[in-house]
This record gives sequence, structure tokens and C-alpha cells, in this order.
Amino acid sequence: MRKLILFMAFLLTATCLLSAQESRKISGKVLDENGEPLIGAGVILQDGKRGAVTDVDGKYTLDLKSGDAVITVSFMGYATQEIVIGERKVIDVNLKPDTSNRLNETVVIGYGTTKKQDLTGSVATVKMSDIESLPVTSIDQALQGRIAGVDIVGTGGAPGSASSINIRGARSITASNEPLIVVDGVMDAVTDMSDINPTDIASISVLKDASSTAIYGSRGANGVIMITTRQGTTSRPTVNLKMEVGVSQIARKLDLMNAEEFVRYRNSTSQIDNLVMENDQVVTKSTWLPGYDAADYASDTNWIDEISRTAVYQNYYLSVSGKAKDGNYFGALAYTNDQGIVKGSGLERYSGRLNLTKKFAEWIHVGIRANFSYQKRDLNKAKFGGTNVSNGAMYLAPILGIHDNHNPFYENGALINTPYASIANEEYYQTKQHHNYTGIIRLVPIKKLSIRSQNNIQMAITDTYHFWPSWMPKKSASEGADASRNNNNWMRLSTENTITYKDRFGQNHHFDALAGFSAQSNTSRTMAITAKSMLNDEAKWDNLAAIGSKENYTVSSSYVKLVRMSGFARINYNYAHKYYLTATLRADGSSNFAANRKWGFFPSAALKWNIRQEDFLRYARWLNQLELRLSYGRTGNDDIPSYRSLQAYSTGFSYIFDGLNGPIYSPSRLDNPNLTWETTDQFNVALETAMFNNRLSITLEGYMSKTKDLLLNVSTMNTTGFSSRLSNLGLTSNMGAELSIESRNIERSKFGWTTVFSIAHNTQMVEDIGNNNYVSTVTSAGNIRYMMYGYKAGYPLNSLWGFEYAGTVKSIKDYEDNLVSKKYVYRDNHNSAVSTLGHSRYIDQNNDGVLDNNDLVYLGNADPVISGGLQNNFYFGKLQLSVFFTYSYGGKMYNYSELYMAGSKYSNQYRYMLDSWHPTRNPNSDIPRAGDTSNAMLPSSFQVHDSSFIRLQDLSLKYTFDLRKTKVFRDLTLGLSGKNLYLWTKYNGYDPDVRAEEDGITLRRVDMNAYPTARKVVLSVNVKF
Repeated sequence: MRKLILFMAFLLTATCLLSAQESRKISGKVLDENGEPLIGAGVILQDGKRGAVTDVDGKYTLDLKSGDAVITVSFMGYATQEIVIGERKVIDVNLKPDTSNRLNETVVIGYGTTKKQDLTGSVATVKMSDIESLPVTSIDQALQGRIAGVDIVGTGGAPGSASSINIRGARSITASNEPLIVVDGVMDAVTDMSDINPTDIASISVLKDASSTAIYGSRGANGVIMITTRQGTTSRPTVNLKMEVGVSQIARKLDLMNAEEFVRYRNSTSQIDNLVMENDQVVTKSTWLPGYDAADYASDTNWIDEISRTAVYQNYYLSVSGKAKDGNYFGALAYTNDQGIVKGSGLERYSGRLNLTKKFAEWIHVGIRANFSYQKRDLNKAKFGGTNVSNGAMYLAPILGIHDNHNPFYENGALINTPYASIANEEYYQTKQHHNYTGIIRLVPIKKLSIRSQNNIQMAITDTYHFWPSWMPKKSASEGADASRNNNNWMRLSTENTITYKDRFGQNHHFDALAGFSAQSNTSRTMAITAKSMLNDEAKWDNLAAIGSKENYTVSSSYVKLVRMSGFARINYNYAHKYYLTATLRADGSSNFAANRKWGFFPSAALKWNIRQEDFLRYARWLNQLELRLSYGRTGNDDIPSYRSLQAYSTGFSYIFDGLNGPIYSPSRLDNPNLTWETTDQFNVALETAMFNNRLSITLEGYMSKTKDLLLNVSTMNTTGFSSRLSNLGLTSNMGAELSIESRNIERSKFGWTTVFSIAHNTQMVEDIGNNNYVSTVTSAGNIRYMMYGYKAGYPLNSLWGFEYAGTVKSIKDYEDNLVSKKYVYRDNHNSAVSTLGHSRYIDQNNDGVLDNNDLVYLGNADPVISGGLQNNFYFGKLQLSVFFTYSYGGKMYNYSELYMAGSKYSNQYRYMLDSWHPTRNPNSDIPRAGDTSNAMLPSSFQVHDSSFIRLQDLSLKYTFDLRKTKVFRDLTLGLSGKNLYLWTKYNGYDPDVRAEEDGITLRRVDMNAYPTARKVVLSVNVKF
């Protein structure tokens, strides 16, 4: 009996223990790497059928059964963890970002997002961690070289100056080649990239192939840059304060003559002008004496140093963000003051952003996006180079003083406004306000179906003021002040409406479809007023009518409206995440074109094969990803000035008779009732792979495109009264390849090293330009202007043109031999053999003895053979070092300043001219003699340079302190960063990676010496609360 009682007691105790185990619970929190709660993280038991989802505080609770031993914790974008339960009742988990699985990345695409593993098009993403510490006022300044196939060049180093972006080359000749910028789903959400604060940006995606961009139709012809701004991500409010202070300097000096060298050059000029033949010898006239003595000049002025400075950079940024169960919020304020390296120039900007989302019910979500910026740009008043030969800082003689008001070496001592005087006396600035407001509503009436409407209004007001006081050195005593004021009021209204359905059939058939309607209305009002010889300096822009004569007063104004409407659809299908198909269609209507040609239709299709999912690779465990993508698409381009299909009339006034002048209306442009879209057909093939636990990722892409019906100004019959009209004619092509490599070289708890490398090649050709022999874009200086850059069928789009330089005439024998061979031709007619000595000679291409346009030859391609970037990141505990190089190899370019500074008589010279031809010192030199011309030099192969370079583009060093124990601060990051730190190049100008604008056409790698590029070094402090 006793044994039975003991046995029953044992069974009862065991049953109680077993029941206790079966009803056991565990709880805890799931936190991110910063200790913040992760809302919606999954905590799943090993059977995969039971689990929990974390609440707004990151908390979860799980009921366990006998045998439950392991939980799996996961959250999108974070590495999944498996944790043994053991005897614990509370299990808190800290998840870390998943840097290994690229396929889990969420990528922003047109009208939505998708996982990287489901992408069928060519979409590149930018690692924001690589650029968030860079001292830039505009995000495009941080992107150059970071994405294969994306070429970004600037006009120079002026704060606030815009960059030009080409994705996979240029396709158009007169229409824009700039990509579409989409911010938070809003097309054309910025007038330029400086409208958006770089610190507000959460992610950047670049859509490169037609499969990705065709959903935007005509707007995506040149690629699309998708920018997503920040939102709240943590339940606890996060306050971020960032402060940056730094300095900028001219990154590179020019090798120009000083005063003593310039005097020597001028004396050589006059000496060679006095060469004569005596006793069959070339000698200097006995009466010649040096005209200059350095001792006579007190100045040795480095004009560029006089007008440049070490500039101060400041940036302050404050943001507040957070997330709740039913919404999130993000707000930011920023102030930037970026002095220019040229005195009197700079940028001051105030900006603010507010992003709100609210879920009022499971089926209705509402969002608001508001952005405001105010900029004041002190524009550059100093002339550096280009065509400003009389007063450009590069060109002025170093023997002139900063207070001199005439140039004795130009037009017999003409009065000039030196750059120093312009900076000291002129007022020249621009203000700009930009407002951007978006309302979003998303409805989910039934599961799997969502309806989204996004409505946006943008407004920009830009005012430009320029004042030249009456005491400017170039003005005579009787002249008054000059002033101009320009105003532009711009507004855009847009609506984007989509309906999306997503479903799965069975286990393997995944399908989603999107359809939408888009409309946009742009209006612009401009007014420009210029007054000369004003009676009073004090009023400046406020009384522009205070002039002595109506002839000194000009007014112009305009009103332009552009309307676009679109309908579009997209279908995505994949079978078992192995075989993918994407198809899109967009119909665009634009008011830019003729009545019967306003609509264009732009389809695309893409296929993807996920080879890694095939059975024959199931044992290749070292291979994580292997995909083959193919795509085709058509896009259009309507980005030309409005009303170009219509006839235009200009207004003016007749000559003044009896104090009156009447209005005149006259035709100024022919109409074209058939004007329509440029269209581009593009093919793309890509192979993408990842291996060794995603530590090495490689993407290789090739593409080909043809653009037809180019919008060109085509010659017309003289009987029309016009020389040309805008028509659809011509063909360009692009072909290229891109390679991107990412690797995680070393991964240790205390040390890490990652590398990102990109390389791209693009060949862009002009296939046909109709009946035009050529289209000139940049011409030389001088009395006769020759094409330096221009388009010609059968040649690259960015071709250089000029004369073939053949050295100098070194002796009388050289001159006499050419009388027989007729191989060479000279710029000027010379009346004696002696007068040709030391002068430039050129190959006479057609042996007609005349130097003219028929002797122009192709001198190279401004586009590089290859270009790209190399990023290396090193992690030493909490210390991070990032080093980024950009490079370009194989392009050619002119240095425009050499038209004046490589042999002319009236400007300073590059120092290499000290080695120019001289009858006694350097009789065998092929560098033109001193004073080779009294005009500008001819464009020739002598001035063409290799534009290859390697640049230490960005370097940043930062250390993060964990301050969570203070209960107030989260972390503190101290940083040191530099931009454009060093340049290795053979080019003798400031920077080979520049652009210029000519007649509205963006020209790449054309150096008009506008504004030097800057080197910037910045200290930063970033505190999170």
C-alpha cells in the first residue's frame, strides 16, 4: 500500500511538472543595432506554425509546448537569428542589418518597390552609408563614379552650380539629355538637385534600361533617378543634430608666367618681329632694343590669387523622427553657408522638410510630404577665362596692378573692369524659393488590391539682380550706373493615380498588375528689365526707369505653359521565383508637339532567368545568386522649349521719329505641323551573380540603343525667309558595357574591409543629321570662327574638330621646301620667308594652298574609353575609414584658354611658352614663337589634351561613441571628411571633368575656364538623442 501511495504521488508530481512545462511562456523585446524596438518582427518556433509579432514597443510573448527548444527571430533587412530557449523566461534579441543577402534589399522602382531578387530591369542603388558623411550641398556632387554608366560633370566649383547627369550616354542633340528626377514618387520634384538637402535622403535608385524607365514613357528617355526621403523608423522619438565646419581652397593651380617671365616673353615677341636677312643669315635688326624691363614694373600680380580665398563652409542640421503603430513622422530643418573660393561668391540656404503618414483604418492610409528651401547665391562677378581675353584673371598680364583700369596689351590700352574691380564694386546675386507639397491617400478596399492617389503642387520664385555702379573703371565720366533684374515664377501641378493588384496562384505562380493615370501642368512667367546710364546709383533696382534715354531701357516678358497627360500599365509574373516576365505600356501626350502628333506610345518587356534555382545547381552551395536578364523598351523625348511646332512672331520698336517709336510685329520662326517625339529603342542584357555567402557580387551589363526622329534645326529653302526650322530628322546610337563588383574582403568582430568597384564604357555615335553637313556647338575665337566641337554623321557624338598642327617653320629651308611640296599651309599670308619663321603651320588636307573649313579634321572624342570609381571601407571597431577614387581614361579635350595663352600677343601665357621657338635660344622648338598671332590662335591638335585622370574624390574618417548609458544621448559621431583632395592628370587646366553650356546644349569636357574646382575639408559632429 505504501509503495502504491508513493507511486501515485510521483505520477501526480510528474503530471504537475509536465503541465507547468506545457503552459510555460517566454517574452522579450526585439531591438535593432541601436537598441531601438523593431515593430512587426517575427518570432517563430521551430515548427514554423506558431509564433508572434512584436508590438509597437518591440515586445512579444510566446506560449511554449513540450519540446519547443528554438525560436527564429527575423525582420526585413536584418540578419535572421536562431536562439536556443533553454530555461530562460525572458529573451531579448538585438538584430543586426543583413549585409550579406543582397536579394533581400528593397529597391525603389517606378510606381512602387520590389525586392532585389524580383528585379527584371537594370536598377542600381547607392549605398547611403558611403556618402552620408560627405560635405556636399547637392546630392549629385556625391554620386560621380559610384554607379556604372552614370556620368556626372559640373561647371566648376561655384557653390550651388548645377551638374549635368548622363545615364548611358547622350541620345539627343538639341533636346535635353538629363535624367528624370523623382522624389518620393513625384516627377520633376526639384528644379535642380540643390533644392533637396542631402541629409534628408534615405535611399537612391537609378533606373538605367528601358524596361525600368518605360513606365515613365517620354519622361524616362534619359534614365530615372529615384530619391526617397527619410521617415520615422523607431517607436522612440529620435533627435539628430549634425554640425559641420570646414574650409575650401582652389584645388589646383595653373602654371602661368610671372612678371619677369612675361617681360621676357614680350621682348621675344618684338625681337622676332624684327628679324631680317643679312648676308644669308637671319638676324635681329640692329636698331631693335628690348621694349620692356621688369624693373620698370612694381607689380608681380598673381591675378587668380588676388581674387581667390580660403573659404569657410558651415552646415547645421536638426531632425526629429519616430514611428507609431498607425503611422510615422519625420521633420528636419537645415542651414548651410558655403562660401565660394572666389571672393564675393557663395551660397546660403535654409531648408525644411516634413513627412507624415497616418493609418486611419486598415484600409485607408494618408500621407503628407512638405518641403521648403530658400537660397541666396552670391554669383561670381570675376571673369576667369573663356572669351574674356581683355579682363579675364587667367589672361591679365602679371605686370599690371590690381588697381589698374586699363590693359596696355589689348586694343591699344582699352579701359577694363579687372576681376578685382568687379568683385569690389558690382552687386550680383540670385534668390530662389522652392515650395513642394504632396498629399497621398492609399486605399485597400479588399485584400491584395490597393488604390493610390498622389497630388502635388510645386512653386519656385527666382530673382536675379545685377548692378554696375557709375564708378566702375570701364565707365566714362558721363556714364551712369547699369542695372538688371530678372524674375521667374514657376508652378507645377501634378497628379499620379494608380491601382495595384497582387496575388499568388498555387505555390509557384506570382502575379501583380498596375494601371494608372498621370497628368501634369507647368506654367512659367518671366520678366527681365535692363537699364543703362541710370541717373542715380542709390536706387539700384528699385527705380529702373530713372534713365536719360528710352534707348537705354529694355523690357521683356514671357508666359509658357506645358501640359502632359499619360496612361500606363505594368504586369509582373514569376514562376517559383525562377522565371520572370515584366511588360509595361505607357501612352504620353504632350502639348509641345503639333495637334496631330501629340501622343506617343512606349512599350517595354523584360525576361529574367534565376539560374541558381535550377536543379542542376542545387549542390553549388558556394553560389548564392546567378541570374540572366534580357530587356527591350522604347522611350520618347519631348524636352524642348514649348510652342516649337507653332509659328512665332517677335515684337520690337521702330526707330524714334519725333520722339515716338511704334511697335513692330514680324515672323521669327517657321511652324512645323508634323513635329513629334524623338524615340529611343534600347536593348539590355545582364548577368548577375553572388557567391561565397554573398561576399562577392558581380553585375555585368551590355546595352545598345538607337534614337531616331531627332529634334534638329534643319536648313530650309531661302524662299521661306528663314534659314532653318525644327524638324524630326537624324539618328544617334549608343552601345556600351558596365561592370560592378562588390566584395566583403575581411569580416572580423574588430575589423572589416569592403570594396565597391565600377567600370563602364560607352560609345555614342551620330549616325545621321539629315542634310546638315555638320552641326557646330563650340567655335574658336578670332575674326574667323572654326568648329572645335560639333556633330557630324559617322563620328562620335562629342567629337573634337580642328586643324592638324605640324609644328613650326624652323628655318628658311623649311619654308622653301614647302613651296615645292605644298604640304603645309599658314594662317596668314607672309610676304617673305623670314616672316614665317617660328609661326605655326598646319597640314593642307586638300593641297589647295588655302587654310579654311575644308582643312578641319577629326581630332578625337571627348568621351572617355572607360570611367568609374573605387570605394574602400575599413572598420576598426567603431572607427570607420572610407576612401573613394574616381577615374577616367582615354578622352580628349580642348583647353579653350590656349587660343590666347599659347602664342598670342596680348595676354599672359602658360609657362611652357618660355620654351617656344626662338632663332638663337630654341631654334628647333615646335612650340609656336612668342606673338605667333595678334589674334586668337587657330584650334588645332596642338591644343588638344588627354583628359584622363585619377581623383581622390572623397575621404572620410569617423568614430562613434555609444552613449546609451547616459539615458539622454544615444550616440555621438565625430568625423573628418574631404572632397576633391587630389587630382592626377596630364591636363594643364583646372580640371578635365567639366562641362559648358552653348545655346542651351550641354557640352561635356569643354573647359571654358569658368570657375576653378574646390578642395574641401570638413569637421563634423553628429549627436543622436
